[in-house]
Amino acid sequence: MNAILNSKTFQIYFLVFLALLIFLGRQLDTGIPNFDDAYYAQKAKEIYESGNLWVVKLAGSPDFANPPLTFWCMALAYSIFGVSSFSAIFFPALFGVGVVVLTYRLADYFYKDSWITFISPLVLIFPGIFIDSSRRAMVDIPLAFFVTFSMFAFLKAKNHKQWYLVFGLATAGGILSKSVLGIFPLAIVFLYLFFNRQWKEMVNPFLLAGILIALGLGFSWHIINWIQFGQNFINTHFGVLILDRGFRGSAHIFNFFGYSMDFLRNYWPWLPFALIGLYKFAKKGFVEKDENSILLFLWPTLIFLVMSTSKNHTLRYVIMIFPALSIIVTKTFSDWMDPYWKEKVLRGLLVTACLTALFVNSTPFQVKVTLAESSKEVRHLATIIKLNTPQNEKIGNFKLSQWNPKHAMLFYADRDLENPVTKREELFKRLHANPKKFWLSNSDEFKSLNSEFPDKFYLIMGNSKYVFFTSSQNRAQVNYDFSGMKIPNVK
Repeated sequence: MNAILNSKTFQIYFLVFLALLIFLGRQLDTGIPNFDDAYYAQKAKEIYESGNLWVVKLAGSPDFANPPLTFWCMALAYSIFGVSSFSAIFFPALFGVGVVVLTYRLADYFYKDSWITFISPLVLIFPGIFIDSSRRAMVDIPLAFFVTFSMFAFLKAKNHKQWYLVFGLATAGGILSKSVLGIFPLAIVFLYLFFNRQWKEMVNPFLLAGILIALGLGFSWHIINWIQFGQNFINTHFGVLILDRGFRGSAHIFNFFGYSMDFLRNYWPWLPFALIGLYKFAKKGFVEKDENSILLFLWPTLIFLVMSTSKNHTLRYVIMIFPALSIIVTKTFSDWMDPYWKEKVLRGLLVTACLTALFVNSTPFQVKVTLAESSKEVRHLATIIKLNTPQNEKIGNFKLSQWNPKHAMLFYADRDLENPVTKREELFKRLHANPKKFWLSNSDEFKSLNSEFPDKFYLIMGNSKYVFFTSSQNRAQVNYDFSGMKIPNVK
């Protein structure tokens, strides 16, 4: 590499600037999806509005699904930028930048090779699964950050034992981001010390203190909610949301290979090199007793195997192994390539990275989830819905699903949807009982309904997907005067 590309200062500034452009580009008005972004963003909004940091709520009711650290970060962004889609994704994107930087630092720690150090974060960023996850208001990238930071702190603790305390704090961050999935660093470190026969290190006072910090601080939200809500919290969080969804009940005979299929579909062109690299790292670690190889092998392998036993397979759940895989892939490349081909690969990835940043920020093309407009129909109706309905009043739901667009409605319009009414007879019954009630329905369904009963309904506003309506009797009460309302509500 030439002098500029070989400069660590250039490399780190380039990676940070690149990641910011890709992760935050075109985020100001594209919106966020109903699943699962608006679900998380709404929880953060209710923390922000209530000021209660420890009781996570959804639609005003306690929700025990997720620990609050990511929501705290989103709430902080709301306090700085206002409640918006951009604020919801701001800190997850910054955590994605943090993962890129930590991958760079880890590669430099392991190999002190400028090419490996620079290429590893680029392999991490591409293919698009990491980009897509870093552009969403989700908890998976924050978890990946804390897992990666935990591994970095553990390595630093080899020379400075106080870093075990940072290791504990980072692990606590992972637990406070995604509950029990955050304890993987403890398991990886235990197996690493076990296979390297570092028995004395297992009882190092700083390490034990770090573990206590990880468990005590990490499970603080669980303890507080258990004290306040009792067995209901335990049954819901650990029983229904973790054991039932993840492990209890029957699963398909080939369920264990679900993540393997996900990688076969989504981890190209790196997959063959990752598999070959894992074999080489296992051989070098367990046969040749190379400590770094053992750690880099255990990190993705342990998480992959444990997560594969779950019934619920989603690739972003294991995105915390991508930093290790990117270093393994890059080291495998490095061992095979001569300087000429290394230069070609570097320039190719740099061109790809720059074109990607340009594509995200300078074109209107809609690709994947985060480069397409999301919840635009809900956002279109949100202001008129908010204008016409009291804050605590639920909106009727005619033939929409129970959960879609429930979360987007909560986030953009501050209004909750009732459980769906699926039969016309029930709709007429409820309209008769409460003609002043407001309803949301599918556009096609409303057109069919209104064509048969033209005098029964009043269309307030509609678009290609949803219709906001009420009874004809309530027409005079419909308000279109926005002069006393700040608009738009939420972008």
